[in-house]
Amino acid sequence: MISRKNVGLFGGSFDPVHHGHLILARDAMEVLGLDEVVFIPAWVSPHKLEQPPVPAERRCEMLEAAIAGEDRFSMERCEIERGGASYAIETVRYLMARNPGVDFWYLIGDDNIAALETWHEIGALRQLVRFAVLARSGGEAACGFPVVARRVEISSSEIRKRIAEGLSVRYLLPDNVCDIIERHGLYQNERL
Repeated sequence: MISRKNVGLFGGSFDPVHHGHLILARDAMEVLGLDEVVFIPAWVSPHKLEQPPVPAERRCEMLEAAIAGEDRFSMERCEIERGGASYAIETVRYLMARNPGVDFWYLIGDDNIAALETWHEIGALRQLVRFAVLARSGGEAACGFPVVARRVEISSSEIRKRIAEGLSVRYLLPDNVCDIIERHGLYQNERL
């Protein structure tokens, strides 16, 4: 019997992508037995409409740089190409149609558990994917889903704040991502 491919879908703003994202994606691959992790940058998250991210092309450029050389990490641009608020159900249906024979895991941060039941067509989404929680706090999430836990105290909002304040972000994100942020002057005028 041929085993089905297991793929983790890791959606988010990635504004900017940082080592915490990458560490948890690698851990998820190992803990869940994933063959691949696909990063899916959102055009804009329906849960973050009040805080628009930097332009999509810059976030994709940073994400591509961050995962370069990782043959089991890839990026999918379908939400960027679709534009508007990004709904997981639309993305999963699109990817399932393009990838028959793949079992998908949807990786969500522990900070998103409380709002999960408000997600667009959550009932249908639960039928299509298995959820796993990425717990940056390192603790167990009381949600009934498998948990990938590692204490990682790095956040995109902290990075944006540090850049706006003129502080170093070295070691918080890959050097090639730092270079892109510096080259394009990203986050320097971030509202604090």
